[in-house]
Amino acid sequence: MRTTINISEEIIKEAEILYNTTNRSKAVENAIKDAVRFKKLKEFMALKSKITFDEEYIKKIREAEINEK
Repeated sequence: MRTTINISEEIIKEAEILYNTTNRSKAVENAIKDAVRFKKLKEFMALKSKITFDEEYIKKIREAEINEK
C-alpha cells in the first residue's frame, strides 16, 4: 500500500542504520512493526499482576504432555 507521510530525514537515516538497509520503505516498515510489537508487549506486561496462574496445574499438564510421547 502506498502512503505519503512526513518523516524527518534524520529519523529515516537512523532507521536505515538501525535496520541495516538503504531501503526507506523497509526501514519504516520494520520500525512500525517493532513499535507495534513493543506496544503489545507493554500491554501484556501490564497484565502481570492482574492474572494468576495455578502453577501446579500447569506443571501437571506439562508432565502429562511429556509422558504422552
